[in-house]
Amino acid sequence: MKKYTTPIIAITVTAAIAVWIFFTLKTNKETINENAALTEEVIKSIPVHIVKVEEIKIDENINLTGTFEAEKELGIIAEGQGRITSLPIKEGQQVSKNQAVAKIDDTSIQAQLNSIRATVAKAKKDVERYERLTKAGAISQQQYEEVKLNYQSTQANLTNVEQQLNYSTARSPMAGIIKEIKVEEGSFASAGMLIATVVDIDKLKMVVKADEQEVIKIQKGQSVEITTEVYPNTIFEGKVTLISVQADAGRKYEVEIELPNPKKMPLKPGMYGTVKINSMDKNATENKAKLYVARKTIVGSVQSPKVYVVNKDGKTVSYKTVQIGEAVGDKVEILEGLDKGDVVVVSGQINLSDGKEVSIINQNNLTIDTKPITSK
Repeated sequence: MKKYTTPIIAITVTAAIAVWIFFTLKTNKETINENAALTEEVIKSIPVHIVKVEEIKIDENINLTGTFEAEKELGIIAEGQGRITSLPIKEGQQVSKNQAVAKIDDTSIQAQLNSIRATVAKAKKDVERYERLTKAGAISQQQYEEVKLNYQSTQANLTNVEQQLNYSTARSPMAGIIKEIKVEEGSFASAGMLIATVVDIDKLKMVVKADEQEVIKIQKGQSVEITTEVYPNTIFEGKVTLISVQADAGRKYEVEIELPNPKKMPLKPGMYGTVKINSMDKNATENKAKLYVARKTIVGSVQSPKVYVVNKDGKTVSYKTVQIGEAVGDKVEILEGLDKGDVVVVSGQINLSDGKEVSIINQNNLTIDTKPITSK
């Protein structure tokens, strides 16, 4: 009996193993087929993020930042030369027009002046005496004219020396505040040397720089509003007084705005401010709206920008050419090719093509920031 038992057991075990292998292979095949189907489905449907084309109101005002400067700044120049013996001013000091701000040593000029005054006095007496002698016929008219000419010459010399004495005192050319002193008492001054600078801050000018798109919307003489961080709740009124005709190296145009400097809230040169300039563009309308979309939606080239638009079936996309305008932050203006409410792909475009199926990941977050923006 034992002789037949062993083969039977072997056959049974072999059969069991064969059945196990069969079912294992079948299960693996089904799993592989399922994974293949899922992979095919993923390839067929590309996961993407989307965003809507939104209408955003445009603030046509031009907002520029600049610095305040003194409306007028003049140099106090030495007209004579010599050692500075007195400098009775300090930086920040208020001075009046023609006020003395520096005194140059005039010892030698004073000596010349005393000498020439004596010469003039003698020449005057000579003229008076020769005039009497001429009338009495004691001397000729020519002799009298020579003495008279000498008197006139000494008078001219006196005027010249008096002018030199006047030049020994440097005076402020206008009322204002001493901004900077360039010399020290005891130093040597030469004619033409800058002694100090004086500024008039009763009026200020604000200097800003506009690009080519902004400068064409600004006109000389137009009123503007100015705000500052030091007086955040106050609006200062100014007027455009100068628009440069030539751009600088950075292709910016300098614009100067004049404004009064109020006594109760004084502004100082060097402070920063922001000016709001109403656009003078005739084509601009108050708070008009434009179409904008996220900048990341744009694919293709600069010459031919395109976007993927989700079709109405919500499953496929169309590859459309658009015309874009200015970019503001992370948004770009759409001039042609899209309508308000169109849904476009903002990420996942790398695997897309025209007509491709998509699976939308962010169904509940479709909008961009629609706060009003400032247009250039």
